[in-house]
Amino acid sequence: MPEMEKLDFKPVTAEDYERLYPYTSAYGEGSCQHSPVSMYALYEKYGDATAISEGFLYVLRENLCDDAYRVYLAPLGGDEAGLKEAYERIFADARAYGKKVKFLSLTQKHADFLEEAFPGRFQKACERDLAEYVYDVKTLSQFPGKDFAKRRSEIRKFWREYGKKAEVSQVTALDFDELLTFSETWIYENEETHDKEALSRELRDIRKLIAHYDELHLSGTVLRVDGKVEAFCIGSAINDQYYDIMVEKGVRDIPGVYRVVRQEDAKQRALQFSYMNYEEDVGVPGIRQLKESYGPAFLLKKYVMTEQ
Repeated sequence: MPEMEKLDFKPVTAEDYERLYPYTSAYGEGSCQHSPVSMYALYEKYGDATAISEGFLYVLRENLCDDAYRVYLAPLGGDEAGLKEAYERIFADARAYGKKVKFLSLTQKHADFLEEAFPGRFQKACERDLAEYVYDVKTLSQFPGKDFAKRRSEIRKFWREYGKKAEVSQVTALDFDELLTFSETWIYENEETHDKEALSRELRDIRKLIAHYDELHLSGTVLRVDGKVEAFCIGSAINDQYYDIMVEKGVRDIPGVYRVVRQEDAKQRALQFSYMNYEEDVGVPGIRQLKESYGPAFLLKKYVMTEQ
C-alpha cells in the first residue's frame, strides 16, 4: 500500500453544516457526537476539525490531543471494505505526528469492527458517563402508562394553575434576545451549585447556536407565563430518525415547567422522528437519576479505544 499523507483537517464552522450533514446523518448512528451542530457548538471544548477524503468524513478532536495520542472520532462513510482503509488512514495521520491513536465516543459497531479488523491493537473501555439517553418520541409526547402517571399528574397540575397565563410557541428570531437574557440569568443563578467554568462555556455555546440558528437548521420551543420566558429548549435533527436536544433551560420556582416544555417540544417539533436524544449525563448523579426516570428506550453505549 502506498504511503498515506496527513489528512488535511480544518476547524468546524457553522458554514460546514451542508458539507458534513450527509456523512453524519447517514453513518452517525443517531449519536449526538456525530452531528455538525454539536461539532460546531462544542468547538471550544473539543476543537473538532474535519477532513473529507475518498468518501469518508474524518474528525479530529484537537483540544484532546496530547504528547502521546491524536484523538479521533470514528470515520464516517463508505462500506466495511472501505472502512478498514479509512481507519488505516487515521493510523497513518497519527504516525505522521509521531503519535498513537485514541478513539473517543465509538459506538458498539465501530468498537467491534476495530477489535475484529485490528486484533490486539487497542485497549477497549466502555464509558458509562458518555452513554447517550435515547427516548421514544411517543414516551416524551404522551408519557403513557402507569409508569408515567406522576409525570402526567405534574403536567396537568401545571396547566390547571397556569393554563390561562401560559403560552407555548416555536422559537423564532424574535425570541433570541429574550432567550439569551434568560440563559444568562439561569447561568448566574446556578453558579454556586454547578461547575462555574463549564457553565460559562455552556453560555458561550448557546450564544453560538442562536447566532447561527438558521444556518444550523435548529428548532425549538419556548414556554412563557404572563408573557415572560420561563423555559425553552433548542434541538436539531441528527438524521431522519433522531432529534437531538442540545439546550434545555427552565426556572425552578414554577413546578412542572421542564416536564411541560419537554412534552410540548416532542409534540410540536419531533413527531416526524422516532427518537429523541437527550445526550450524556457526564457522570453527574443528579442528571443520571433524572434522565433514567424518564424511561429511555435505550442507552447508546460509547467506547474509548486506545492504541497499545
